[in-house]
Amino acid sequence: MRKRKPTPQQRTEKLRKRCVALAKKIAKTKDGYRCVYCGRQKPQVAIHSHHIYNEGCHKSMSADIDNLITVCFTHHSSSWNAKEPSFHKNPMEMADWFLEHYPERHAELRERSKKNVSLNEGVWEKKLEKLKEEWKAVELNKEFNGQVDNSEC
Repeated sequence: MRKRKPTPQQRTEKLRKRCVALAKKIAKTKDGYRCVYCGRQKPQVAIHSHHIYNEGCHKSMSADIDNLITVCFTHHSSSWNAKEPSFHKNPMEMADWFLEHYPERHAELRERSKKNVSLNEGVWEKKLEKLKEEWKAVELNKEFNGQVDNSEC
């Protein structure tokens, strides 16, 4: 039985997911694998990238580095009985915190979230190339500053 060729939608989604993975890696690296909420960092805690505007409703922003925030497991999606707030457990509280700490970024993301963007394979191919360039710059900056991170995302 022959394997079917992926549909254009499947190819587009695969490219988008590659972009998101690279954007998350860039965001965490830029933040030094440190939770912007509490300051704990890898390897002390697991570090995640959280979408400010979620992927489901805002696919065009899903691979935007400024739409990602680096947080530890506790502040990303900790258990429902945890004493610390998290973006998934306490979204309104954490949205208020984000607005208070990043007002300009919040305003930029809010404006961008209102735009209706047509997404296709070509858009994600261009985005992937830009992210690869950004990753090279981040890697050069790490080398220049003497930082070495041999860990995986």
